[in-house]
Amino acid sequence: MKLPSKKIQITANLTTNILFECDEFLLAEKPAGIPVHETKDPNRLDFTRLLATKLGFPELRTANRLDLGTSGIVLLGKTIDKNKEIDALLKNSEKEYIFLCHGIPEWKEKRFECFIKDGNKEVKIVRSGGKKAITEFRILSTHTKENISFGMAKILTGRRHQIRVMLRELGFPVLGDPVYSLTSETKKEKRMYLHSFRLCFTDFQGEKQWVETEIPEEFLARVGNQLSVQR
Repeated sequence: MKLPSKKIQITANLTTNILFECDEFLLAEKPAGIPVHETKDPNRLDFTRLLATKLGFPELRTANRLDLGTSGIVLLGKTIDKNKEIDALLKNSEKEYIFLCHGIPEWKEKRFECFIKDGNKEVKIVRSGGKKAITEFRILSTHTKENISFGMAKILTGRRHQIRVMLRELGFPVLGDPVYSLTSETKKEKRMYLHSFRLCFTDFQGEKQWVETEIPEEFLARVGNQLSVQR
């Protein structure tokens, strides 16, 4: 079932949508450009602490981490006594992202498997010594004039920068990616065009749930409001 969302203001300039909420956890939509959790700088605003303050949940904890430039669905536990159960729920869920990428692939669907090794600012695809990573890519539409493609990525493993490094390896990096781009045009983009779009999971009552967001306005504006996703 797709549930209605509730928009709330977390700062003067930032809003979020609460997409799902129960006694143990909630799903909220992180804006692009803000850290999902606390950084080394205690004075820097982060999504989790802002939401915890706004909603009055001091123990609010982020179960999944999105990169600074990635927007979309974040799973947050309300109390620490359910951490293990919430982590298990996330591990067994289906996670789908949407993206805009440079170029137009000759394929419509591709399953990409590799080994990824973590680094400081970026990760690398390696032949040995890394962790297995699997993503299923699907191109939903192409935009020849802009030389851009709109696609969906279903991640079957949860590695850091997984989608971003894989698309770069395939030759079609995420539009606006400051780390894995193959072109200097990245600096001209307003954001990184990667968004956690859909999460399908089984709740603590054994009910199947699927939660998804709207396509971000920046995506629509970038290619002229020509994007759609069918389930």
